[in-house]
Amino acid sequence: LLQYQVEELNEFAINEGEFESIETEHKKLANSTALIELCRNQLHILQDNDEGSVESLLNTSISQGQDLESYDPELGSVLAMLNDALIQVQESSSEIERYLDGLELDPEYFAHLEQRLSKTMQLARKHQVMPNELYTHHQSLLEELEDLGSDDDKLDDIREQLNANREAYLQHAKKLSQSRGRYAKELDKQVTQSIHELNMPKGKFTIAVNFN
Repeated sequence: LLQYQVEELNEFAINEGEFESIETEHKKLANSTALIELCRNQLHILQDNDEGSVESLLNTSISQGQDLESYDPELGSVLAMLNDALIQVQESSSEIERYLDGLELDPEYFAHLEQRLSKTMQLARKHQVMPNELYTHHQSLLEELEDLGSDDDKLDDIREQLNANREAYLQHAKKLSQSRGRYAKELDKQVTQSIHELNMPKGKFTIAVNFN
């Protein structure tokens, strides 16, 4: 089961932080029409309306602020803040324009994101984790499988060592048996000779040595 789970997640190959990224991108593209409309409205409010845009009103205010400063230099700080506000508005408008230029309505890419998002959530339910935890879960299963493989290797090493010890024991036992056999034959000869000396010429003494 563990091997199958790892292979399944290996095939999907989710990256760290991918779910959050896909979810954000999918949400953006799913609401792309509304985003475009709202961004254009913001640009209209900030700069495209010559008579009543924020930028136009700030320019008018700055012009009047310059007159105020000429009457009383103490109001120079107000003029500085108005200039800062104008810069902020202009930078905001530029940022919105850049965003609109980069907002692509690609149906194929959107379909790819939907498929990836759906598969992530499906696998997360199957593995009983949150979608944003699927990458971490995958890594944990990989480590667990690697540990099991390491344990199998250790078990193989133990088996090899046991086989080597058994073989060494058998070789030692064989040599010991052969040695006992030689001593047994010598003892047979000596005892048989002693029997013959007792006027028992047909007497024979034999020691049987078995190796199990």
